[in-house]
Amino acid sequence: MESKNLSHRWSSIYKAGGITAFICAIIIITFIVINMTITLNGTDSVSQSATGLFGELKTNILLGLYNLGLLNLILQIALIPVFFAFYAAHRHSKVGGDSFLALVFFIISTSVFISQNPVLPFLELSSKYAAAINDSGRLAYEAAGEALLAKGGVGPGSSLPYILISFAGILISRAMFKGKVFNKFISALGLLGNLLLIVYFSGLVFFPVYPIYTFSIAAPALLFILVWITVSGVKLIKLTIHNK
Repeated sequence: MESKNLSHRWSSIYKAGGITAFICAIIIITFIVINMTITLNGTDSVSQSATGLFGELKTNILLGLYNLGLLNLILQIALIPVFFAFYAAHRHSKVGGDSFLALVFFIISTSVFISQNPVLPFLELSSKYAAAINDSGRLAYEAAGEALLAKGGVGPGSSLPYILISFAGILISRAMFKGKVFNKFISALGLLGNLLLIVYFSGLVFFPVYPIYTFSIAAPALLFILVWITVSGVKLIKLTIHNK
């Protein structure tokens, strides 16, 4: 039987997971709004090249940071306590092992994602590019920028970390569905949403010339993930109250 101090510690984990789940929901809504605004205004990234992104950061830094994946980076970091809380909620159940596996896979895939996200080093590189006084200096920074992008920061090459993260989402959603803590319907939405995200990111890799079809998959996927993360966050807050 857990001690009172240990019980309080798990309550804190549930609370942190619930709060960050709501933060994640806000980020997802922001992501949807920005994408709709970009689509309606026709202000999408002018180029996937280092030179184009350097120019974009100079003329519209917020759009440049968004196109480099800053919002995705924040979302991914915020999801860490959420996944840990999901595991904590199942640690003593029959799916405790499955939820722990999902947590480990999520942490590994998130580490891969963070290591490949170029937003902060590219921002620093952009300032150096703007301060370069000759063409040779700018060419060197352009080459460094292209190397960052080739690492997987922008475009289809960045899909693999997202696919791994979505697979971790499938694993934890499956554990939530089989467990008796979270609503089965909501858990099924999480499973379906993450599955659609895998289809979407795979489509970016194998069918990059058909963006309209891949984006039509991303829309319901984000909606399902939004409902899943929000309702699950409410449940985590309730677990905090019940665990007192």
